[in-house]
Amino acid sequence: NYENFVNRGDVIVHNGACSSTTVSDPFLVNKLNFDYSVELLKKCIKNKNRLIYASSASVYGDGPFHEKAYKKAKNLYALSKSMFDDYSMQFIDHIPQVVGLRYFNVYGPHENKKEDMSSVVYKFYNQVKNHNKIVLFKNSDKYLRDFVHVEDIIGITKFFIDNPTYSGIYNCGIGRANSFQDIADIFVEKYNCDIEYIDMPQKLIGKYQEFTKSDNSKIDEIYKRDRIDLHKGVLKYIEFLEQA
Repeated sequence: NYENFVNRGDVIVHNGACSSTTVSDPFLVNKLNFDYSVELLKKCIKNKNRLIYASSASVYGDGPFHEKAYKKAKNLYALSKSMFDDYSMQFIDHIPQVVGLRYFNVYGPHENKKEDMSSVVYKFYNQVKNHNKIVLFKNSDKYLRDFVHVEDIIGITKFFIDNPTYSGIYNCGIGRANSFQDIADIFVEKYNCDIEYIDMPQKLIGKYQEFTKSDNSKIDEIYKRDRIDLHKGVLKYIEFLEQA
């Protein structure tokens, strides 16, 4: 029972979701990502709780990537996140605080249970350790993403916990785009491993964002900390994994 473990005025941080971009059952995705979030929002409104939840940069499709941009979801996961963003913001005046954080490509410690949805950094590390080889889609130098270290996500989340007057949708990225090839090159530099290039699976064609780059104009007005750049972040994560 919700009321048994949540007190009036508590902050609820909701990160749970079916995050697979290849799931094809709309009823399952809607149930797990939209319906559940709606029920949680209703309980927060009833109990005067604050709600900070994980949205996704996937709602932007191929961009542009600012909070007022027209959204173009390319898969059911992105659509479910877009739907709840629209829904939650209708209640911004009826809840002490509601914040949707649009995560870009998050990587960093403690993602081992995410399995196939873990970051490419985690996948590359295990590939190198098991086979001394990275498997990469062809043309990965042309697929650019905004890769954000989980410590930046934590910092931004804590900011909103500490500043309850702010509500709304905010991007969570570093504001720079790097390629998957860039990450592979960091591993090659460190481990002198090989790279095997393969064709992109058919199920991803047309549903795969080729470019993301967070427009941080809105969040930078209130959150002043520098983000962790990719090279530093990947090496920091590798060091964590080596010691785990």
